[in-house]
Amino acid sequence: MLDKFLKIERYNSHFSSTLFIISSLLLGIALGLLIGEYAAKLQIIGDIYIGLLQMTVLPYIVFALIANIGRLNYIEAKLLTKYGLLVLLSLWLIGVICVWAMSIALPKLNNGAFFSSLLMESTPKIDFLKLFIPSNPFKSLTENSVPAVVIFSMLFGTASIGYKEHKSLLDHFDHVAKILLRVNSFVVMLAPIGIFSISASAAGTLTLEQFGQVQSYVLMLIATVTLVTLVILPMLIVSCTPFSYRQIARESSNILLTVFVVGSVFVVIPLLTRSITRLFHSHIHTESEHARLPDIVLPLAYPFPDIGKILSFVFIVFAGWFYDRPLDFLDYPGMLALGIFLSFGKLISALPFLLDLYHIPDDIFNLFIAVGVICGRFADLAGAMHLMTFTILTTAMMTGVFKIKWKMLIHSSLISCLLLLGISLSIRAYLEHQIPEKSQQTAQIMQMELLNNNVAYTISNLSQPNPTSLKSGQHLLDRIRHTGVIRVGVHEDSLPFSFYNMDRQLVGFDIDLIMHLAEDLNVSVEFIPYESGYLHQQLEDDYFDIAISGISPSLSLLSSTRVLYSDSYLDVHLALVVPDHRRNDFSDFKSIAKLKSIRAGIKEGSNFNARINNLFPNFIVTELDSEDDIFNDPEYSDHILLTSAEGGSAWTLINPDYVVVNPFVDRHGAPLVIVISEQDLILEHFISSWIKLKQTDGTIDALYAHWILGKTITEKKPRWNLISHVLNQESKNNNENNKPYVSDDNL
Repeated sequence: MLDKFLKIERYNSHFSSTLFIISSLLLGIALGLLIGEYAAKLQIIGDIYIGLLQMTVLPYIVFALIANIGRLNYIEAKLLTKYGLLVLLSLWLIGVICVWAMSIALPKLNNGAFFSSLLMESTPKIDFLKLFIPSNPFKSLTENSVPAVVIFSMLFGTASIGYKEHKSLLDHFDHVAKILLRVNSFVVMLAPIGIFSISASAAGTLTLEQFGQVQSYVLMLIATVTLVTLVILPMLIVSCTPFSYRQIARESSNILLTVFVVGSVFVVIPLLTRSITRLFHSHIHTESEHARLPDIVLPLAYPFPDIGKILSFVFIVFAGWFYDRPLDFLDYPGMLALGIFLSFGKLISALPFLLDLYHIPDDIFNLFIAVGVICGRFADLAGAMHLMTFTILTTAMMTGVFKIKWKMLIHSSLISCLLLLGISLSIRAYLEHQIPEKSQQTAQIMQMELLNNNVAYTISNLSQPNPTSLKSGQHLLDRIRHTGVIRVGVHEDSLPFSFYNMDRQLVGFDIDLIMHLAEDLNVSVEFIPYESGYLHQQLEDDYFDIAISGISPSLSLLSSTRVLYSDSYLDVHLALVVPDHRRNDFSDFKSIAKLKSIRAGIKEGSNFNARINNLFPNFIVTELDSEDDIFNDPEYSDHILLTSAEGGSAWTLINPDYVVVNPFVDRHGAPLVIVISEQDLILEHFISSWIKLKQTDGTIDALYAHWILGKTITEKKPRWNLISHVLNQESKNNNENNKPYVSDDNL
């Protein structure tokens, strides 16, 4: 009677804690919506909470695995190997298939995007040998290499089986594991504070577009868990045992409800054992020793990753899609196999590890925590059904009642596959309708305006030599100051350095830079258009004083006897712009080497031109006057573009069916310079010194953020919040009303 009372009290305690956490989540969301960006300051509390949760994970894995495995006897170890491992692998395979199938639910977005430093990171190559082989267990612990730690712990635990003196050692390990759980339970007591802070920060800073994309993960996980828990696993049991679906549903319903409310699979293990025992008592009438098989089998499965944790790795699929770094088809086996080993710990540690491994920004992990209160409980449902399925199937094998009904199994498998496919496509259709395309960025880049509008400028329709010739002994800088005009050669189709926006205004990084130069010289600007093939000749013929538009000094430019170039004002990096559906063909040099007769275009005079033959000997390269030809000239429709990642990103905004790829292990960079005609050392020295000043005072950083990163496309409007939009507005209205009245007669 006392035990029953204690269990009821424990359940009520879990229930109260769950209500408290859910209340904290709702209050956090409400606060974030009310105060907007002000809530971002609470994120530091959430970070502290996450860090405290993570600190016990690896130590617990070591001590718990060694203690659990080491306590097995040879019979139990043989059981786990012979039957349990087969069932466990089958359940893991189901989870892996479901995660892969759910990737279909993510709609394809035409995600032309501004330049990101992620483009400069080479395709991640995972060293599985280093990850899984614990050559130095202490180093593996230090580097948070969970798979290697798991392997070491399993080997240590296996070696302890049957060792005569192992009992006291394993008792100590067991005690340490329990103490670590107590430490974790102390941290969990802070859950309401942590969840409140994280949810408030997320709700206060999350845009409607981001929320629309986050719901992708929530829908995918809930749909998959529901299908696995209510259809796939019960039908697997029915197809291999004498139990009916109604019996499985009856015995599991209360357990699943308890798991969802309490948020823990561990607390329902006694309930699972009793339910499974009742099932077998209705079909097995043999010696009593079989009656305790569920008591032995179920605890063997608990330390191993369950299908609920595997399904949670849908988040990695979502995160890659969210940042336009989708996982390739061949990435899934490695990611999920690695995820299974990581799941010996907790997702709080496993997910950041995978995000880092696949070079996905870990900022998105906060979104996982924010929605984890609900999603985690759904994953626990699949975890509980996993334990039930494992125990029933393994026990059935041991008792001789396991018999595959092939017709039913095939029928159930087909139904499950169709349902999985149908749900994936349904979610995809819903998301395609709900999530707005990022096509507005295409319009935004064409609406961008200069940051510096303080200088008068004209654009010449004709390219002709400077009407004011240089006098004998006169320098370009003298003529510029005398005439009050600096003539600048510009290529009018060189995104994002110089181009026409939708209002037919000449804009871009280089145009803005020249505006600052002219302002400091106190002169106006006359832009003279040029074509790439005639740049050198026009420079030598004094068509303009300087030339811009993303120019990188090539050998031909360096060898010219009539021009100089300034110090670099920006470094760019070689990349490829390819059709989105062919991104995998150009992901690395090994893939590129398999391709034949690849046609590529490169801007005439580009610094990268001299490197192409060495880097890509199988490319047939054509020099272009304008990179725009790749996208709009039918003659080059089968070409890819060799350009800078910075410039290529801008082209993908206008042509979202294309994507920037970086197949290089090392960065291949090039400086952008201003070209000075007449070998005028005075003007070259002045501009180079001026560039250093602009790099120091933040001017070039501001231009980089605006034109390359796109961070200042439009002024970011603050989220609606109670403080700014209601209280401050009321205060403003009150101040207006309290102003003294002044009649017209007194004016």
